[in-house]
Amino acid sequence: MACWRLPWSTEGLYYCGAGADKSFGRDISDAHCKACLYAGINIIGPSVGIEAQDHIWCARYLLEGIIEQAGVVLTLDPKPIEGDGNGAGCHTNCRYLVIAY
Repeated sequence: MACWRLPWSTEGLYYCGAGADKSFGRDISDAHCKACLYAGINIIGPSVGIEAQDHIWCARYLLEGIIEQAGVVLTLDPKPIEGDGNGAGCHTNCRYLVIAY
């Protein structure tokens, strides 16, 4: 099986861009969003307990079916392209305020 990447480099206009020449795979991401909403998967907002993890697994399952129909291969690696480009490492910033009395 040949493995083809969607046509982007490690850095490019697609990072914060819009338009057919910059947003590759939009049909797949739109189909995934619609499938998640139809299935009742929380995309934003609070999740109680371990519900968020359950929703992630279900969303990944739906995505695997969508990419199979699209004829592409999925990787969930945070940096699937070699180099110093922008990754998807799911960086989370937390701010704590300590008040001393």
